[in-house]
Amino acid sequence: MMRAAVIGAGFGEQHLAWLRNCPEAECGLLVYGQNREKAEKIATEYGVPRVSDDVRDAFDDAYDLMVIAAPVDLHAEIAEEALGRGKWVVCEKPLTLTVESAESVVRAAEAAGVPHMTMFQWRFHPAFGTLRDMITDGRLGRVVHMDLQFHHDFLAGPSTAFSWRHTKSRAAAGAFADQGVHLFDLLNWTTGQEYAILGAASSIVWPIRTTREGSPVPGRTEDVGSVLAQSPGGTIATISVLRVTGGHRRLRVTASGTDAVVSVEVCPDTSEGRLDSSVAGESARWPAGSLKNPYQAFLASNTGGTDARIPDFSAGLAAQRLLESAAAHSPAVLSE
Repeated sequence: MMRAAVIGAGFGEQHLAWLRNCPEAECGLLVYGQNREKAEKIATEYGVPRVSDDVRDAFDDAYDLMVIAAPVDLHAEIAEEALGRGKWVVCEKPLTLTVESAESVVRAAEAAGVPHMTMFQWRFHPAFGTLRDMITDGRLGRVVHMDLQFHHDFLAGPSTAFSWRHTKSRAAAGAFADQGVHLFDLLNWTTGQEYAILGAASSIVWPIRTTREGSPVPGRTEDVGSVLAQSPGGTIATISVLRVTGGHRRLRVTASGTDAVVSVEVCPDTSEGRLDSSVAGESARWPAGSLKNPYQAFLASNTGGTDARIPDFSAGLAAQRLLESAAAHSPAVLSE
């Protein structure tokens, strides 16, 4: 039985839901940042016996697994401390604020020799696994182009529940960090190639946002962005991210090869998915709820199991390199 400490009462709730469905794990502590009432409500719902506002409580020997779902600027310090204590670590994306700090976390993980995972959960949807298999097996021929899109509306309009996401020193970036790293990882993972950023463009749609309480929040991270990348083998990739598309949510990856084209589309909310292909007999549909629980594969490594889908911290570092390069190519500008 792995006993977990979850840091963060925002997306940490999703981690609690995943952990609750793993009989080999339980959560003993939820660490919150600001809202104790919310944390206590979540803890009650998921049967977590303890809440705390002090992250140091999570380093207690009673916990074997550290789940880091806090703002990005806290990831590196918490992860390295946990790894130094021999704990398993799962960290939300992006892995850290910078490539340099991500490299430090990877070194700490290698030195610790314990299981670790960056939360790129879309690897665990069978639609993207099928796409990867088709590329790997050569059913598309030589892949010449990848087009990846992640559109969402969680920050449509000028209000925000995530004030830290709009400050680069806390979030690393905006839509590139929120959604782009998922696409960067899917690009690397499905094609088995590394990419270099050739160019990028991004913009800030809401220069001033407001909290639920009405306080102003300066918008300093991009809301919309597009990236052009290329692999050493010549594969071109186009990546687009939007976090302000009112009423529209879509995660889509299209792979174009010399012999065939395959397109995968998944609903980020329900995980209902579809794969359409020009290869005869190679189309498929998946119902709502098809995203597999990432912790089931991760915790299996406790008994010596392996799973190619598990994105360790080196995968987090690879996505971080593309994120940092994209942001450097395109300082966000205000859209008119």
